[in-house]
Amino acid sequence: MKKILLASCLLVFSDSIMANPVPLQQAFISEFRFSLSNKWELEMGFNGPTRLFMHSYFDSIYVVTSSGMAKLRLDYVKDSTSLLVVTSDSLTMPLSVNPEGDCIKIYSYLPGFTSGHFYVVDSLAFGNSAGSSFDSIPAGYSICRINGIFCLDKYPSIGSANDTSGCCATLTGFLFDKDRKKIIGGTFALNYPITFNADGTYSTRILARKYALSYVVQVTNAGDYWIGADALDINAYPDSVINADIHLADPLGINETTVPSTPRLYIINYPNPFNPSTNFYVRIPADLRRKQGEIEIYNSIGQKIYVIPISSASSYRWDGIDITGRRVSSGVYYYRLVLDNQARKTGSMILLK
Repeated sequence: MKKILLASCLLVFSDSIMANPVPLQQAFISEFRFSLSNKWELEMGFNGPTRLFMHSYFDSIYVVTSSGMAKLRLDYVKDSTSLLVVTSDSLTMPLSVNPEGDCIKIYSYLPGFTSGHFYVVDSLAFGNSAGSSFDSIPAGYSICRINGIFCLDKYPSIGSANDTSGCCATLTGFLFDKDRKKIIGGTFALNYPITFNADGTYSTRILARKYALSYVVQVTNAGDYWIGADALDINAYPDSVINADIHLADPLGINETTVPSTPRLYIINYPNPFNPSTNFYVRIPADLRRKQGEIEIYNSIGQKIYVIPISSASSYRWDGIDITGRRVSSGVYYYRLVLDNQARKTGSMILLK
């Protein structure tokens, strides 16, 4: 069996984000495909307090591809629409999408903002476009969104709610600890929980897409702990079976001793979603305040991109940059509060440009 990393673009967290603010109404990509006549169709959903389209929430919405920018005609869209199917005919001017590879973006223009202040609500890259997680969109397939993650869909459902039918592959093999001993039990999760079979192998479903370096989360009574592993490079297609042994590595600088969960300790970020910056609010009990700490920020494929040292303050700002000072792209990011080299709390956030 091929030796790879157990990885996922969607980490599993037990800690909820407390007191999250209500996001602004914003449009997002729910599904995209090319029809048999090679015309494109984009399913658009709406995020915010109502999760519905309302004319009072949107001044205008724009679709952007490599061929240019075009405004969505909103005069035919009814209030309380939950899913909107957009084609080139839905725009004020024709807009093409390159089947070989493109990056599709949605901009929302909200009432009350001056001209030029657009919010990049969402983007989807495929084929040879930068940041793509898909080599192509096979004929008859779509790219849909499941639990916030884009994946290939064997059974497109443009115009109706997405489900996992035709969106998953099966990952199976043996799971080894850092001492190369087989693990035949325990609670682990990727996109979905891992189960162990009678022969000692594991099985789990993963969403159909490319995967790169990320981390495994081990769920224990004391909370969720991240475990590093060896390198991964995998391309999963719907309904495929991938045989791969998993070799866990040392925890990411975290001591192996179990860290008790501390209800008095928390971290939240506001706003979430955010653009261009967000603030972390941290509460640390007195018995932990002298511990050396930091907020670590990871991208959607598990790479640590930024670190914020913790001092005596209760508020810390992240301006959406990486360790080189460059602005990061829109997407899902993860953070964890580390004290004395031990992960105490975790959470997720969305950057919308």
